[in-house]
Amino acid sequence: MAWWVVAGHISLSFGWHIPIIDRNTLAVDVFIILSGFVIARLIDRKAEPLGIYIVRRGFRLFPLYLVVLAVSTLLLGVQVAAWQDIPFDTPANANRLYLAQQGLDSLGQQLLVHVPLLQGVIPGQVLDSAPYTIVGQAWSISMEWQFYLLAPFFLWCLAKRQRWLIGIATFLALILMTDLLPGGFIGYKIARFGVGICSYLAFDRRHEWRGWAAAALGFAAIGIAREGITQLLPLSLWAMVLMSAAAPAHSVMHLPARLLGKRLPAHLGEISYSIYLVHMIPLYVSIMVLTRLGVSSTVLQIAVPIVTVVASYGLARLTYRLIEKPGIQLGARLTAAPVFGTRREA
Repeated sequence: MAWWVVAGHISLSFGWHIPIIDRNTLAVDVFIILSGFVIARLIDRKAEPLGIYIVRRGFRLFPLYLVVLAVSTLLLGVQVAAWQDIPFDTPANANRLYLAQQGLDSLGQQLLVHVPLLQGVIPGQVLDSAPYTIVGQAWSISMEWQFYLLAPFFLWCLAKRQRWLIGIATFLALILMTDLLPGGFIGYKIARFGVGICSYLAFDRRHEWRGWAAAALGFAAIGIAREGITQLLPLSLWAMVLMSAAAPAHSVMHLPARLLGKRLPAHLGEISYSIYLVHMIPLYVSIMVLTRLGVSSTVLQIAVPIVTVVASYGLARLTYRLIEKPGIQLGARLTAAPVFGTRREA
């Protein structure tokens, strides 16, 4: 899915108009559903104290994010140059230029909200386009952080029927708040997180699976109603993977799950967060360098995708090994310390 995002950003840079690929936010929707499933499973099965859970989740996101934020801040001038010089006048490039300039013009304020990953909860009237400046793709990382903070509350609400009304009221309040807050706010995608959570509960609580499956379908319907029929694609992909995982190990239905467990897909999944965060850096750096060298439009359209894909993969492997994975391990070690009152392993 991370490569779908990369392909979409490349295509939008050159105005290729590739159906589905250009709608790369649909790939993010799949990530969001998966996150709902994974975090619900983690909270349900580990039953960690809240402090430990928050620290571990923080060390999952922040180390690599902060490095990419620092590099992207230093390269804001390169971003402006790339989107000014690229010989393709597309809406995406015009928007990217505007966002890079916004980042430069209000850099102190932008960093103030970007460092704690709060750019998704800042109203546009307070700070224009905050979720998308500096590290544009990090709007969804801010949303993910919001979900990490709210997920224990939602699982608490779902644990007993007497609390369901509290959860429903909160869900509706988050949706209503989207009128006041920008696109990186969790309310825009809360239904997709709901699909993931209820999918896990249907998968795990086999004696109650019909009720939780119905709830997942309800959240899916809300997502379609709010964002359109294109939501059927990420929802269908998710349903296919889930049904494949639940199918008997030697059945044909289990084949997609078996293929996803192979070495290459597993490796790409492992470094997907790194790919997602770093890929825009080689994209705009290569555009800036090649346009300054005066290459033709044809050469630019050939060279930039190659450089972006190769460099993104190389950087992702490097950052996963040197930053992302050590960050996760550090979070596990810190939460195993006596101050947290546990010796639980990662």
